[in-house]
Amino acid sequence: MNSNTFQDQPGQEHSYRSGSLSATDVSVREQAVTHNIDCIEIGKALGSEALTVWVGDGSNFPGQQDFTRSFDRYLDSTASIYAALPDSWRMLLEHKMFEPAFYSTVISDWGSSLMAAQELGPKAQCLVDLGHHAPNVNIEQIVARLHRVGKLGGFHFNDSKYGDDDLDSGSINPHQLFLIFNELAEAQERSPETFNPAYMIDQSHNVTDPIESLLSSAEAIVSAFAKAALIDREALHAAQEANDPMLAFQALRAAYRVDVSPLVAMVRLEAGGAIDWLSAYRQSAWRERKARERKPVSLGAGIV
Repeated sequence: MNSNTFQDQPGQEHSYRSGSLSATDVSVREQAVTHNIDCIEIGKALGSEALTVWVGDGSNFPGQQDFTRSFDRYLDSTASIYAALPDSWRMLLEHKMFEPAFYSTVISDWGSSLMAAQELGPKAQCLVDLGHHAPNVNIEQIVARLHRVGKLGGFHFNDSKYGDDDLDSGSINPHQLFLIFNELAEAQERSPETFNPAYMIDQSHNVTDPIESLLSSAEAIVSAFAKAALIDREALHAAQEANDPMLAFQALRAAYRVDVSPLVAMVRLEAGGAIDWLSAYRQSAWRERKARERKPVSLGAGIV
């Protein structure tokens, strides 16, 4: 379940204009906490086992907000939500460097997210959205660090060119996606008993058919996973221990260069899918049929 305390909803009593879980107004914080707990109840009915919490709380001007007090208010609010989690659930805290606030964000990076998760308890973990970091940040290293301390909760897969672009997975930097899956493969090999990240797609399809983009992203994600599985880990580890950077890099490059598309297509076919997923989807006219069945709903403008 993804809660939404970054958009005002029709009929709600308080606005999130000045924050939600970290707002200075206690009534706003209580409303945001109640909304998250409502999401947990909905999630129970749907069979969910995790709640993802992202807030747009932050500031646009220096001095606008007390960094420490806003973080403390966030922790106090999320502690109330944490207390309402079922025993089997996880709480995934999502960080984002900027937007909608551009000077500061309460949970701006993986360090802030990790601090909060460690303070809240063992059911709280960190969620990594690939577009929520500063340009050129080493996301694969963040993945390794979070896993090492048992706080790697999951991912929002997407891609970006400039910021939180929410582009299709693998559309801009497929090599980075591969490197992230290399770290995931390492993590699973080291601790298979506890390795259990949640994989999700979080994209904004404003120029493509959303279903087509989801299918394209799924193929990119599976391909990155397959290439990571082909890495000669014994050779990679030996090169790393020998301080041979070129040999280590070539161990990765050898797997990345492999064309896994026939394998991915065969797996899809064996699962009852189509080899040419795009043609099959368009010929099915599924979207057109559903559009005729469903009543149009306006969601309004806002952050995706």
